[in-house]
Amino acid sequence: MRRQQFVSDMLAWINSRLAPPGVRVDAQTRLFASRIINSIKILDLIAWTERATGRAVPDSQIRLDNFCSVERIAEVFVREATDAAA
Repeated sequence: MRRQQFVSDMLAWINSRLAPPGVRVDAQTRLFASRIINSIKILDLIAWTERATGRAVPDSQIRLDNFCSVERIAEVFVREATDAAA
């Protein structure tokens, strides 16, 4: 999956399912600092990331800094074709 598509799809999902009414999340929104994501919602976010990437998120990668924004999630977990060849 391409990062840009991942970001777009994740933002659509977060904005429709997790963001409170009237709040619009963008790729740089600090998900925990803005209280969009909490200790319960992170489980949904991890599960969505795993489905979207087709890979399990290793326990060692479940850290606040890896899920701080949609942009960061894509950076850490989306491997594009050019990344895989390197």
